[in-house]
Amino acid sequence: MVYLLKDESLVGWWENFFMEYCKAEIENVALEYPQQRSLLMDYWKIDKVDQEMAETLLMNPFKVFFNAEEALNTIDVAIDKEMKLHFRVHNLPETQRILIRKLRAEHLGRFIAVEGLVKKVTEVRPKLKKAVFICQKCGAHITVEQDEDILKEPLECYEEQGGCGRSSTFKLSPSLSEFIDSQKVEIQESPEGLRGGAQPERISVYIDDDIVGNIAPGDRVIVNGVLVSQQRRRGSYRLTSFDKIM
Repeated sequence: MVYLLKDESLVGWWENFFMEYCKAEIENVALEYPQQRSLLMDYWKIDKVDQEMAETLLMNPFKVFFNAEEALNTIDVAIDKEMKLHFRVHNLPETQRILIRKLRAEHLGRFIAVEGLVKKVTEVRPKLKKAVFICQKCGAHITVEQDEDILKEPLECYEEQGGCGRSSTFKLSPSLSEFIDSQKVEIQESPEGLRGGAQPERISVYIDDDIVGNIAPGDRVIVNGVLVSQQRRRGSYRLTSFDKIM
C-alpha cells in the first residue's frame, strides 16, 4: 500500500510548507518528545496557503496524510532526537461536519468531523504497526506494514528485503515487530439534536498512539477522521453489508 500512497511531489510541497510556516511549532513538539508526538494543525492555515491542497486533504486524506508525515519527519530540528511525529488536522469546514445518522456511502474515504458524546471506551491495547516475520526456509526477517484489522503476512520471502525470493511459511516475531497503543471509542449522537422519540445512533472510532487514554464516557467530543467501511461477518461468512467506522 505504501508504494500506492507515496508521491514525491506531495512530499516536496509539505516539506516547503512545514519549513516556511510551521518550523517553530515543530521545534516545540520536539522539545516535548516523546510525551508529545503530534503536530496539530488548523485546517484553515493550510487553506490560507493553498486552497487546492486543503481540498485534496478532504477528498484524498490517506494519501495526503501519508506524504505529509513523510515530509514532517525529514524536517531538521535543533534537538538531537530521533523522532517519529504524527500530523493531525482539526477545525474542519462546516461542510465536513456530518451528523452520525447522515453518514452515507458518499462520505467513505473522506476527511470528516462528527460530534457527539463518548458512550464507551475500551482499554488501551498494543496494536501491530510493522510486523516482522521470519522465513522458515532461509531465516530472513521480512517486514510488512499493518494498516488493517486483519494481520497481513508476506506473500513470499521478498528478495528486496534480503530474502530468498521463494514461497515459504513465516513466523511472526513480536519482539522484533513495532507496536503502537490503540483504543476503540464509541461515539453517540447528542440527545438534544434528536427529533421526537428518535434513538441516538453511534459510530465506532479507533484512535492510536499519543491520543489514547485521554477521554472518558460522558465527554462531549468532535472527532476528525476518515470514514471507512468494515465488512460484516456471520460466522465464517463475509456479508455484502458493511459497518461505518472512523
